[in-house]
Amino acid sequence: MLAVKYNGIGDVRTEDIPKPVCAPGNVLIKVAYAGICGSDLHIYRKGMFVTYLRETMGHEFSGVVESIGEGVQGLEPGDHVVGDPRVTCGKCRWCRQGAFNLCPELGFIGEVSPGCFAEYIEMNVKKILKVPPEINLRRAALVEPVAVALHAVDQGKITEKDSLGIVGAGPVGLLTIAVAKALRVKEITVLDISPARLELARRLGADKVITAFPEECSGAIDVAVDAVGKEITLNGILNWLNPKGRLVMVGLYEEKANFDPNSVVTKELDLIGVNAYETTHLERAIDFLIDCSPDIEQVITHVLPLESAGEAFSLLNSAGTGAAKILLAP
Repeated sequence: MLAVKYNGIGDVRTEDIPKPVCAPGNVLIKVAYAGICGSDLHIYRKGMFVTYLRETMGHEFSGVVESIGEGVQGLEPGDHVVGDPRVTCGKCRWCRQGAFNLCPELGFIGEVSPGCFAEYIEMNVKKILKVPPEINLRRAALVEPVAVALHAVDQGKITEKDSLGIVGAGPVGLLTIAVAKALRVKEITVLDISPARLELARRLGADKVITAFPEECSGAIDVAVDAVGKEITLNGILNWLNPKGRLVMVGLYEEKANFDPNSVVTKELDLIGVNAYETTHLERAIDFLIDCSPDIEQVITHVLPLESAGEAFSLLNSAGTGAAKILLAP
């Protein structure tokens, strides 16, 4: 089968590897669509997260059950599914509480075990979520990033009373617009440097789009979601927030960041971290994608074959790119 292998910084290649064999308790899935995530770009650019070279990449996917291993119940060949890609120790305090996203040893398929940028993937049945027929497989590929957006909104305690600023109109930022609109948030402002991505933000429901942080206090916001993870965005957001404002930090940082903490002190700001999602967010993401507008699929700007994985990464790594979510379609 074909699979996308990580061979080092800036080097991804589509190669022919053996098809997995379905072991007892596991499910063999024919991948329909696999999404390139921001964390995949961190791997591509910096080699972050991966435990060894030549790993099969990818953790967001939708697919069809090809076969089931001995002892598997609740799934049958032909079922449409998505996966919970988190890999945890299963023993720590947080895992015992079901807070798997807080496991100190948390990793993801595509980083610490074979991922979904392949024609087939084998996973334990406990990590599989069935998708109802109301969601087509292309839309189902958004379940995992929608779960991130739902967790961000929950962590930030965002309500209809808030003015919300979203920094970064990539997939998570764009999907956060959709989740926030469903809550009837008072006003949503989106900041990005890409005109194409800002146009996407408008179509998904942003009230305002901007290319730079406002200089005047009149544009201040109550809650900010940072979906970028850079020093410049961190400092810009701290200035942008109202007193008692909340910064929801979703974007992972590739470099250490310096900032002036005095604005946190003088404004009494809350800084809130978001690490992936809880299991309930994956389940809620499926329900959300059943109920929300078809417009949400506009987040998907490209669908490319596995053989074009290198092109897809180059496109997403280009400054000011208009690409948002790129799906690989085995």
